[in-house]
Amino acid sequence: MRLQRQVNRVVEDKEYSKYVIIVPPEEIEKLHWREGEELAHEVKEESLIIRKAKPLSEEAMRIAMKHAKVKRK
Repeated sequence: MRLQRQVNRVVEDKEYSKYVIIVPPEEIEKLHWREGEELAHEVKEESLIIRKAKPLSEEAMRIAMKHAKVKRK
């Protein structure tokens, strides 16, 4: 596994970057992860824990959709 820094964009003299963790394909297969899948993360001391995000409950989804509609107006 490897951590890489990628330049996302450059605006005037300012460089905006993001970091990408390279996970070997065989590890992705073992975890049954798919490209584009939502992941949750947690930092504990000096460790980064990454797991599949739990699906939103119907109530949480309803609240999120209501909030999104209010923001668009």
